[in-house]
Amino acid sequence: MFHIGKGIDKITQMFFLILFSFLLMGMDGPPRGDDELRMIEEKRAQLTVRVEALKDEQDFLLFQRAIAGSDSKYLLLDLSAGTGTLKYRNRILRTFGFTVSAARPNQLRKGRYSITRKSDGAPGKMSLAVQDIFIIHGKAYSGRQAGENGLPGVIVGRKDLAAIYYAVEQGSMLYIVR
Repeated sequence: MFHIGKGIDKITQMFFLILFSFLLMGMDGPPRGDDELRMIEEKRAQLTVRVEALKDEQDFLLFQRAIAGSDSKYLLLDLSAGTGTLKYRNRILRTFGFTVSAARPNQLRKGRYSITRKSDGAPGKMSLAVQDIFIIHGKAYSGRQAGENGLPGVIVGRKDLAAIYYAVEQGSMLYIVR
């Protein structure tokens, strides 16, 4: 069936067979494992975001449970809406608007805080310091205390500040929601 003269043809045939096999191997596309790996990474990222949201929600619910049993007033600040609420045992006592001063507004993080210092005096000097992270003061605030320079301020109206100032005490809780 084979002749001596056709041996070169067989070598040529093998060469073309190997050449076409390499060309055909590249036509089936990228390996499927990369797509599956990419999908798994996307799912992992989505689950991580969901877990963080659930942790934040759990922290807020634990805060509410702790406050519900206590006999003190507390503040909730919603940074995205620019509204605050003075509450007592889940009852709303006062709702107020506020703005955050331009000095490092991103420093305010969601979570629970406590009021560490109350500065008394004229309405222009009244303020509440929150764990040396930020201060709550009125629009005409001029009485910066030692250590308050550079801290972001939550600016509240004069009447709202007076109501908050006299309702909360040093050590009262505050929760920031984004």
